[in-house]
Order: sequence, then C-alpha cells, then structure tokens
Amino acid sequence: MANLPSSSMFTKLLSKAFSPVTTSKCMASGRWYPQPDHMMYSTASNEKSIAQKSDDEVVVSPKRGVALSKADAAPVYAEPKSKGDGFELVEHKKGEMVANYTLFEASINKAKVPWVDYDRLTSEERTIHMAHMKAVNERKLHYKDPATGYTVFTISQHLKRGKCCGSGCRHCPYEHVNAPPELKASKVYELSKHRTRAPSMGIHRRTRLNVVDNSALGKEADAAGKLPYCIHVYKQGGRAKHMPHAVLGDKILVAIRGQMRKAYVVGANTHVHYRKHGVPSTDSNNIVLLDEEGNPLGNRVTSPIPTKLLAKRDNVQFSKVLALANKYI
Repeated sequence: MANLPSSSMFTKLLSKAFSPVTTSKCMASGRWYPQPDHMMYSTASNEKSIAQKSDDEVVVSPKRGVALSKADAAPVYAEPKSKGDGFELVEHKKGEMVANYTLFEASINKAKVPWVDYDRLTSEERTIHMAHMKAVNERKLHYKDPATGYTVFTISQHLKRGKCCGSGCRHCPYEHVNAPPELKASKVYELSKHRTRAPSMGIHRRTRLNVVDNSALGKEADAAGKLPYCIHVYKQGGRAKHMPHAVLGDKILVAIRGQMRKAYVVGANTHVHYRKHGVPSTDSNNIVLLDEEGNPLGNRVTSPIPTKLLAKRDNVQFSKVLALANKYI
C-alpha cells in the first residue's frame, strides 16, 4: 500500500496553490490593467501570515488610479452618406440628366391629384395633367405642352430647385408663395385646389355612378374599383349635341366593364343649390342595372331609395325596380 503524504506535505501544496504570486497574476487579467495590490492571507496551520510580494512578479497600480480619456472612450458615429433632401440628377441615355429615385419618389407624391379634384378638371387640363404625369414617370425635368408646343418644367425640376422662383410656373409645388399677387390670381394651373365652378344640375356625361343592386355585373365593377359612368340620357330636351341632365327616376345608358347597359337612377347626389323640399339627396349617384328587355339584372336593391319614386309605380319597367326595394327614405 502506497505511503500517504503527511499533513506537512498537504500544507506545502495548499500554500503553493494559493500563493500571492499566483493570485496576483490572475487578478491582473481583469477589465482594467494594471491591477492594484491584493493582500492574501493563508490559514495554514491556523496561523495568519501576510504574504510577501516581489516587485518583479506583482503588478502595482499607481495611487491615483487608472486615468481614462473621455475623448477616446466616447463612441465615434459614422457621418451620413449624404446631407440634405437627397435630390440629385443622374445621367441617362445619350447624356440626358434625369431625376434620381429620391427625387422621383417625392415628385410622384407631390403630383398626385385626388379623384374629387380630377373630376373637376376640364378636358384640356386633363390632357396637360396626363402629359405631365408621363414625364414625371420617366423622371424627366421638362415636357412639351400638347396644346402650344412650349417646353414646360415638371414638378421634379421645381423640387430640385428647392424654392418657388416667383414666375408663376404651372406645376409649382410651393403654391406660388414667391409670386406677386396679381400673377398668382391670373394663373390657373392644374394643381390648384382653389378654383370654383358652377354646381352641376344633375347627372351628365362621364358622371361616375354606383350600382346598388346585387347583380353579378355590379359586384364585379365594385370589386374592380372601376365604377360605371353615364354616356347617354334617355330624356327629351336640350340643344343639339348637348345632352340633358338626368335626375332622380330618369333612365340612362352607362358603360360598365366594357359593356353598355341601361339603368334607372334611384339616388342622386344633388347640389345644395338645386335640392327640392322633401326629396332626399344621397352621398352618391345610385343606379339599378337593366337587361336588354328592360328588367332588373339583380333580384334585390341593397340601398334605400327615396319615397318620391313611388309616384312612378304606373311605369311597368320602373314598378319592377320598386318591387325589389325594401327600404325607403
């Protein structure tokens, strides 16, 4: 049987394992270097002794502590690649300078015209608007006026300039803030939202309509987001080449999903100046589609209709429409 080590040998091994030299080197590998002095105590043989350190093996820290530079400790942020709004011009085909993507995106957002405002534009203004939008989609800085042939700056050119030039430009995105008052009053440009027109007396050509029956054709048009529009009014009166306006209860011809269908007007969005007492005005121009024989395409009217239409119950075709309605206002 092997001889077991004596108690004195265990004491020597423990003193070497927990020596102050070994401990000081372990402490020196911390977060900050160098480390301060550490005094280790040995309890071997129940005797308290202070460990002695040699200068060549123990790291001694200065009395003031570690001095750190705040400038070196502060994080360094990377500078942005570009300053400002990022509107730049890039070279295109044949050396032509066009708007970059940032300028193109801002131009598209500025050139948007809501449907309510677009519906009030004249035919000439719509032609100019489409020519301008085509040039903006191609990222061009100017286009040719379809009526006069003059070169007109697009909204991209004005955004690249960054301010209103005061010349009363047609597509000024800054609402002519630097233009003289007399020039601002005389200019009529397509992006203006301050123009007023005489109210319409009824449904006329190209008026958008809403189908209120449950026919498959009406549901398809509503799901596609392309509402039908009026192309003719079956009504006597009006001058030559001038279609009379349709009002509540009139029969019209509409274009819907590539087809031409007859319909009855069962709801009219009448202007406040032309409303009659006891006749309600709806938020939209509602119609009920008819087939080739004059019968309703659907079998139910989903929207309430004015009670004034009950006066047309003597009309055979219109009486079929009234039979499908279950709510009156």
